Amino acid sequence: MKTKLLLSLLGLFLITACSKSADELIELSSENLKNEKTDQAIKDLETLLTKYPEDSLASKAQYKLASIHLNWKNDLTKGYTSLQNTVSHYGRSIQGTQAQKEIDQFPEYILNKAESLRKRKMVKEAVEHLMYMIEKYSQHELTPKSQYMLGDLYMNEFRDFPTAIQEYRKVIENYAGSSQEAHALFMIGYIYANVVNDPKSAEIEYRDFLNRFPTHELSPSVKFEIEFLGKGIEDIPALKHITSS
Repeated sequence: MKTKLLLSLLGLFLITACSKSADELIELSSENLKNEKTDQAIKDLETLLTKYPEDSLASKAQYKLASIHLNWKNDLTKGYTSLQNTVSHYGRSIQGTQAQKEIDQFPEYILNKAESLRKRKMVKEAVEHLMYMIEKYSQHELTPKSQYMLGDLYMNEFRDFPTAIQEYRKVIENYAGSSQEAHALFMIGYIYANVVNDPKSAEIEYRDFLNRFPTHELSPSVKFEIEFLGKGIEDIPALKHITSS
């Protein structure tokens, strides 16, 4: 008897859960999102789209799904797919129009989001965003900046200097002519000179810099670095006061 009663109650619960209206599902997803139940909020919206694809709230649900994937889950792949679905299924809606704008500006969004994640110390997620950008938008005008930022993350956040050099090198190899090229070459020389203490490699990179970018704003700094490679602060006249004070 108890087993039958439990099964009946369970069946009633499932029927009730499945009979929620589109309005109820939208409200439920919002409540779950407020309570940081992100996965459940996604399920609510997916249920709405499955049961009520023609409802007036469906376009809102599809667009909201994209927002959750992008801004809560940091999932660019699912977020972009949800934006595409908003356009393809609900292109004439307000959400469809907005989704198309966001698709058109997606590279800018990725780079801005990577910068935001870095400031919030979510370095792994920032790297994932930059890697996505480099893979999906290899020819975009912002991609050299993304590649340079990747090198910067490995240098400053991870303190992984060999990988930082590799990532800076990719700027030079893959994005020659970009404004980031000279800075990447400078940073390679800087790491060799001031971080890993390899003055020979540093000089090679610095002289390559002067050959390629003799009039660049960093050229005076490069010449200064070459002049005092391998020397301590006490051996550099311009910095000697630091040790004597």
